[in-house]
Amino acid sequence: MTATVPGSPIEPETFSDDLAGMGSFFIDPQGAARRVFHKWFWIGPVVIFSVVSVTASYLMMPIVQHALEVSPIPSGVSPDQYQRTADMAMTFQRIGMYFAPAVVALILAIQALVLWAACSVLTIDVKFRWLFNLVAGCSLIQVLASIAGVLVLKGKGEISTMAELRPALGLDIFLSDGTNKYATAFLGYLSIFEIWWIVMMVLVFSAAFHKSKGKAFAAILPLIVLSILLRIGGAAFQR
Repeated sequence: MTATVPGSPIEPETFSDDLAGMGSFFIDPQGAARRVFHKWFWIGPVVIFSVVSVTASYLMMPIVQHALEVSPIPSGVSPDQYQRTADMAMTFQRIGMYFAPAVVALILAIQALVLWAACSVLTIDVKFRWLFNLVAGCSLIQVLASIAGVLVLKGKGEISTMAELRPALGLDIFLSDGTNKYATAFLGYLSIFEIWWIVMMVLVFSAAFHKSKGKAFAAILPLIVLSILLRIGGAAFQR
């Protein structure tokens, strides 16, 4: 099977080459750009993302359960209501762990769809599966963020509040306790992993589709905005 990359020779697609090529999404935009056009490249990143998600969920489960048990009960909520809510949260975490591959694939598909819509507005001629390969490959950077988060929490000791379950990996590390939770959420987005992801998304997109870096950034901007809004929205449920 062969794949044609715009502006470059036809190169063979092999599963071993795709596996070896995953590392290019960390530091090699040109090498990563070639994998964007391989039909089945996304399989490797989805499998790795799923395995890490399942492992992280398993390791986090006792930490989350302890945090739920020792967190203060919100005002206006009875102990029975809080216990039912806590039990439901743990049930959803277990379900999410079992269905991790489907959840990961769905998240990446939504990202690719948003990116495809942005490309349509910007009149960039691309295929959905190319964009799916792009977001899948760059998601490996976010896998590193998940691993770092678990390591920080495991090394932190006892977790006493639900807010502590989101370790400070971004600029929020410089904030003091009591800082506005929405500001904390926004600054928390600005981590080395997210900046790394943005840079590689722009560079790989630009190299793959022969567009300027400015236009590549414009295409992925909706994904950045969506991520920030989801993080800030999540802060609304924190106490």
